[in-house]
Amino acid sequence: MKNKYSIWVGITFVLYLSLFFCLQLIHKDQVFSELENRNLMSKPSFSLEALLDGQFTSDYETYIADQFPLRSDFISLKANSEKLLQKKENNGVYLGNDGYLLQDFTSPDMESATKNAEYINLLAESFNVYMALVPTATKILEDKLPLFATPYDEARYIIDFYEKLSNKVHKVPILETLQKKAPSNEQLYYKTDHHWTTLGAYYGYTAFCETVGIKSLPLSDFTIETVSNTFYGSLFSKGNFTFIHPDEVQIFYPKTPNPVTVTYEATNKTTDSLYALEYLALKDKYSLFLDGNHPVIHINSSVQNGRKLLIVKDSYANCFIPFLTAHYEEIYVFDL
Repeated sequence: MKNKYSIWVGITFVLYLSLFFCLQLIHKDQVFSELENRNLMSKPSFSLEALLDGQFTSDYETYIADQFPLRSDFISLKANSEKLLQKKENNGVYLGNDGYLLQDFTSPDMESATKNAEYINLLAESFNVYMALVPTATKILEDKLPLFATPYDEARYIIDFYEKLSNKVHKVPILETLQKKAPSNEQLYYKTDHHWTTLGAYYGYTAFCETVGIKSLPLSDFTIETVSNTFYGSLFSKGNFTFIHPDEVQIFYPKTPNPVTVTYEATNKTTDSLYALEYLALKDKYSLFLDGNHPVIHINSSVQNGRKLLIVKDSYANCFIPFLTAHYEEIYVFDL
């Protein structure tokens, strides 16, 4: 009986391998994975040199894994199995409460932070400098973290970094502003993405205006339009919790029109909109704000007040910058 059972197990295993071998042969290679938001490995070119140094076999192994038949279905099956097992973390992403995915904020490189602070202090010797460190949802929405999650204390890092800055640098209290807003249950961050929402960016804008000494526009001065309800962001792709519901994406349009001219210097592209709506048809919907990341952007607004602003930023600023066009005649944006 035992031998008979072993034979059937062996036959089943061979049939399983044969089935997927055949599927691999007829399966059309995919260039991009929407689920994982990344390019997939294409079939590597064979050469004797690559074979001998092990590069070909390594690349081919990656190719087989990336182009495995029904890959997305198996990823979804794995995610749902882990949900049944109450798993709360995958690939540096926490499965939080109320459908939130939260990134694991790891211990920062304080040596690099110290060098960066020195550069900012040097800049402040010649220019009026404002520094705004935006916390992630992991800190602002700590109550959404699963039990026993132990990310690095992001607030401690922001405070330590601000203490490295000279008195000539104006510190924008975005951390404190968002912490005060968190109990309101307004959605300050996306549930499937690491960025803040347009509403979160609006509150960051009010903190900036208060620090600079200009009057921010009230929410009532904007028409809020939901332009998508099918946004799956970076944390969805990284954590592979495929049962999570998508996010909404909103644009805040000023009720009093403020025509702008936006020039993307690297490509010499000029447009009259702060939003690239064609991204709404793609997975990376967050890139609708300022057409994603560009090295240099020059924005001219219809505000005639002589004010000029240089912003050195990361992608968090993309949905924040449109609010500033109501207050500055010219804005230069650098993304290092």
